[in-house]
Amino acid sequence: MLPPNMPRNSRAADDQSRTGDVYLADDLLAPPVAAADPHLLDTDFGGRLSEPQEKHLACCGWCQQRSTRAMAHPDLVDEEVFLAAARARVTSGAGAALEKLTVLRPALHALTAGHDTREDVKIGQLWRLRWRSTTELALVVALDRWWVTVAPVTTDVGAADEYSLILSETATVLGVPAAVCLSLECVVPLFTFDRLVTPAGRTVPADGDRAAQLPPPETIRDLWRAWRRGTPPPGQLSLGEPLLDGDLDRRELRSTLAAGFMSLVGASEQAPGESTRQPPAPLSVMLQQLDMPLGELALRTNLQREVFLRIKQGGRVSLDEAHALAAVLETDAETVLAANPPLDDRLVVDVSRPRWRPDLRRLAHLRHSSEDEERWRLADAVADSRRRTVHQPADLNQAGQTTDDQTESWTPLVEMHLRAELAALSEIDTPDQRQSGGGGRGNGVER
Repeated sequence: MLPPNMPRNSRAADDQSRTGDVYLADDLLAPPVAAADPHLLDTDFGGRLSEPQEKHLACCGWCQQRSTRAMAHPDLVDEEVFLAAARARVTSGAGAALEKLTVLRPALHALTAGHDTREDVKIGQLWRLRWRSTTELALVVALDRWWVTVAPVTTDVGAADEYSLILSETATVLGVPAAVCLSLECVVPLFTFDRLVTPAGRTVPADGDRAAQLPPPETIRDLWRAWRRGTPPPGQLSLGEPLLDGDLDRRELRSTLAAGFMSLVGASEQAPGESTRQPPAPLSVMLQQLDMPLGELALRTNLQREVFLRIKQGGRVSLDEAHALAAVLETDAETVLAANPPLDDRLVVDVSRPRWRPDLRRLAHLRHSSEDEERWRLADAVADSRRRTVHQPADLNQAGQTTDDQTESWTPLVEMHLRAELAALSEIDTPDQRQSGGGGRGNGVER
């Protein structure tokens, strides 16, 4: 199933960025990302620099090298020559001098540190997204269950077009102007949200300072709708300049920015039910079609009988159980997992919330697994515990639903299972240990 509001031309942007990549010893040779200010464009070296550009040039070794090259050959500003020199520098081990010249602002350095967050994702917020080796900044534009539409945010304000918000240096903790590129919108899963950077803005009185915060969510939505409908953007907003056919540097910058979000978009494939594999039938039906006694199934798969009872009652199987069933079903584990019954959407949303990520990472570290594996293992365990809950007939309403099904959140069960797993692994103290003064390893989780 494709996520709603799939970004337009995302594949094309990815392909364009790949054609411009230069590799050195299997590593991507790219401009340093440590500087908070936007890097200077090639065309900037031919004229007078502004004060912010001069400040950036004073602390960015990459731009200094390009500036030197431009001054030596004013008739030819060619980045390829610099890249060739950079290859020789890195190969000879002389790249350390360039690294020392690139300065990381304290506000941006703080964003690279780990941080436990308890906030939920809301429209208008600025978040750090992180999944595996990818980290990006984005503004929340829309929410649809665990699908989140975001606009990439960059300090390279040259990437802004007429549908991109220009934020002042006081609007965020970055301390420099930033661009919210609504025209590069994409849809990412909720579990990629890692840290709240700046809360959503509020409506400011007529005599208030609008530049001191993010625009309110209504303003962001109005601009987003204008971009989608192709209508003129709302007035009284600081926006970028329209893209012209000859703006090759800006177009390449936007393509690179969009390509950076592609791995975050692709992370949705890790969620249950999002596999592209199409099973021939539900898992319970696949097992029934074998026409094999329960004892023989358990013997041939080396699985407990309770596993097959769980499948019959509509439960799910884990990855290890899928591997055991794959042989007897004459298929692969991915097909078996794809045949699992779908998880409740509300449960997928709950286990995807940023608040659980620190605990999931601790579990992954203790079990030598990954955060994704722990997230969906937790979802299966919580779903299985709810499935085993027995409701009395009095709990049913006229529609045949239990009151729990209508109103109860999955959050208490998710938290209970997480705490139990961490306690079992001595990551936090159990209630009995806290009362007796004992403890695990002394690095408990604050709640």
